Amino acid sequence: MSCYYRQYEDTTVTIPKYSVESSAGITYYDIKVRVGNVDWFVERRYRDFAQLHDKLVEDISISKKLLPPKKLVGNKQPAFLEQRREQLETYLQELLIYFRNELPRTLAEFLDFNKYDIIYLLQDLAKLFHESGDALLSAKKEYSFSALEIYAISERLTLPCPPSNEQGGKFDFSHVLDFSTQLESLVVTPVKDNATFVQDYNTVDVPIGRSNIIPNRLSFNLNAFRNVRTLKFSALSTENIVDIELLKPTLQTICVHNTTITHINQVLLCDNLHKNCDVPSLLPDPAASNSEDALLNTDAWNELTELDLTGNLLTQIDGSVRTAPKLRRLILEQNRIRTIQNLAELPHLQLLSLSGNLIADCVDWHLCMGNLVTLKLAQNKIKSISGLRKLLSLVNLDLSCNLIEELDEVDNVANLPLLETLCLTGNPLAGSVDYRPRVLARFHERAAEISLDNEPGTQQELDTALVLSALLKSKQRQQNK
Repeated sequence: MSCYYRQYEDTTVTIPKYSVESSAGITYYDIKVRVGNVDWFVERRYRDFAQLHDKLVEDISISKKLLPPKKLVGNKQPAFLEQRREQLETYLQELLIYFRNELPRTLAEFLDFNKYDIIYLLQDLAKLFHESGDALLSAKKEYSFSALEIYAISERLTLPCPPSNEQGGKFDFSHVLDFSTQLESLVVTPVKDNATFVQDYNTVDVPIGRSNIIPNRLSFNLNAFRNVRTLKFSALSTENIVDIELLKPTLQTICVHNTTITHINQVLLCDNLHKNCDVPSLLPDPAASNSEDALLNTDAWNELTELDLTGNLLTQIDGSVRTAPKLRRLILEQNRIRTIQNLAELPHLQLLSLSGNLIADCVDWHLCMGNLVTLKLAQNKIKSISGLRKLLSLVNLDLSCNLIEELDEVDNVANLPLLETLCLTGNPLAGSVDYRPRVLARFHERAAEISLDNEPGTQQELDTALVLSALLKSKQRQQNK
């Protein structure tokens, strides 16, 4: 990202070409701005140059003769347009020489410095938060920043001496810091206010606008957001964060959606160089004194209770989840997970959502999730649920859109004492005759307490289920003799 304040000696502005729109006959000049290794293009008409010049003459008293004059006759001739391109290029270059250390806002906005340069982008943010910060925070203590804005804030904190703001206090960086420290929920996306970023940015390195800045290559810290409780990343990897230590004591929720991450450690250990090594247990050591307060790993997320990694490319639940021993909600929907592991040391886990994965087997899951209250397994490839028969604390179970064919499979969860809701819609067995009363019959005396596919049984269904239940009990007695 550019910083004209630090790199003004390595800044150039050229106009490599012009183009004429055939339908309206309008001439556009394609301006290339380069600051260090960063460059971007801006398209402007001569009319835009004239407006810029009038503003600079009025505000800063530059010479009126700097800008090439307007021509009414022959202004569409290629020779003239080429000459004007060169003159406009010289004009911009002379302005850069004149404003060596700090560009006036009018010129900065004309050249899109407020979109791609640290200082001028942050001035826009400062003005916004100065004028509307209180209203934004009172409505919702959540704000969405682009990766470029987060990077700018991170880099701005390292500047030894900020430039002066000729326009006054409304552009002061302190407004950005004040707003950031009051945020409770931080949302980070590749670009600003663009609903298409999920499709555009989550699989390939797409530059921002007409620049060569790629969001996924921007590294930053979040030191300005010390009171954040919720962190949300969308279409942008958390591995862009170079230092997340300051957030660990307070962060309660992490959401990372629509990225190409394949391991949970890319989130929970995003700034750890040894993230691929085995993560030691975080459970208290029974032999140690004050064991209830002692954690055995410096990477611990002491307050993290919810982790939502929906819509990524996760293939497993790796050992890094053990760095969040107080986790209560783990949402891993729309990934590529096939097996369950590393959950045994999450004693507070109450909700596990694995909908939209590739799970085919549920083998003795009670051994690693004994206190689970809600389990969501919709849209997987499950045929048998025998491995769920000992999840005695389970209250809500979603098995919709799987491959369960046999009605006898329901017996594996019908004896769970606390189960209240069961979803089986979208499975082959849901298309059978009298499906609902036949399923409810498996719960016997508890049939009326069960919500099947988000609906309690009707009186007619319960009556039928009562008869079928009696037949099942009679059959079981005969088999036991």
